[in-house]
Amino acid sequence: METEPGLLPDRAVLVHIGPYKTGTTAIQSSLHEHRAELVDAGITYPGRYHRQMRPSWGLLGRSRVGESDVPLREWDEMVDEVRAAPGRVVISSEDFSSARPQHVRKLVDDLGADRVHVLIVARRLDKLLPSAWQERVKSVNETRTYDAWLREVLSVERAGDAARVFWHNHGIRTLVERWSTALPLDRIIILVNDEADRSLQSATFERLLGLPAGQLTPGPHANTSLSMERIELCRQVNAAVRARGWAGSKKLNAPRRALLAGLRSAPLQDFETTIPALPAWTGPRLEQLSEERARFVEQSGVRVLGDHALLRYRADPDAPDLGDPPRVLPTDAAAGAIEHALAAMLRRGESRSRARKDRPSPPAPPDPLARLSSREMLREVTRRQAARLRRTSRSAR
Repeated sequence: METEPGLLPDRAVLVHIGPYKTGTTAIQSSLHEHRAELVDAGITYPGRYHRQMRPSWGLLGRSRVGESDVPLREWDEMVDEVRAAPGRVVISSEDFSSARPQHVRKLVDDLGADRVHVLIVARRLDKLLPSAWQERVKSVNETRTYDAWLREVLSVERAGDAARVFWHNHGIRTLVERWSTALPLDRIIILVNDEADRSLQSATFERLLGLPAGQLTPGPHANTSLSMERIELCRQVNAAVRARGWAGSKKLNAPRRALLAGLRSAPLQDFETTIPALPAWTGPRLEQLSEERARFVEQSGVRVLGDHALLRYRADPDAPDLGDPPRVLPTDAAAGAIEHALAAMLRRGESRSRARKDRPSPPAPPDPLARLSSREMLREVTRRQAARLRRTSRSAR
């Protein structure tokens, strides 16, 4: 276990794979905000955006709901930039946590088996689970209530789609086993998150990359949480979309993003609540799983930054049950969400109208008479007049 992470080799490629809901947006925003300072320090953060979402989707063969998969060439373009980089490189995408073994091998082979170091952030389960459920409601049309989702994810059998997805992306043992098929253990780094130290991740990146302490200040992007009332509104919208048979429609992507923006922008009302603490029934199972995670990290053989004991959890036997989902919704937030969604639909319609107006009119069909000489045109007119007279004569009989 390391208390102070050591500097990575000169041409190392640090691949930060999240997973989801472990502070990835904050570190990506900071890296993007400080691109100029990174360049001055000989460090490459590839691309132009605050995260390498599309290149990672190109590798994984993924896309937004209802859209065509991102082409592999977008991944290949980022690979070319990494290979050409003279110094250290840092890449960050939580989507890499969902990579399957074939994707892991391709990533390592493409970026350089002798250069890649993978960083996994381990977060305490009682903090991770509420955030993971909310993100699924916001991003992938989750319709299960918080309680129903928890029961499936924490089941001993780990049966069902919710459990399979969560543990594929967040199982520390699973992630280490998957990435160790392509990398030696000493190039897999687990950073144990400290919920009391918000600067831990940025300080860790600074030390690994050789940046001055305090340089990676927060950027403008943040993946903010919603209140329980607002996330319940999203869940009910998801349920309505599924009941209508609209799930998977590309046309809903822009209105959904706008709806979320409207929910984030409206000020909180007094009665709104955060997602509640885990109910008492989760306690024994969560303690067991947390102990297994802490023990695995301690004995894994990978580089461990931080204290594995921070992953342990002690349940509150007096924690209340969750009860029914909230039924009173914040009207200001709901109105803002609807307004943003309608505006997105109108912008889409206006964009299509402008595209139709700007589209050049198809050329008029060529006039066959235009190519005729005067004599040929006279013959053609005479022929047509004679044909018209014959038709008139036949109809008069």
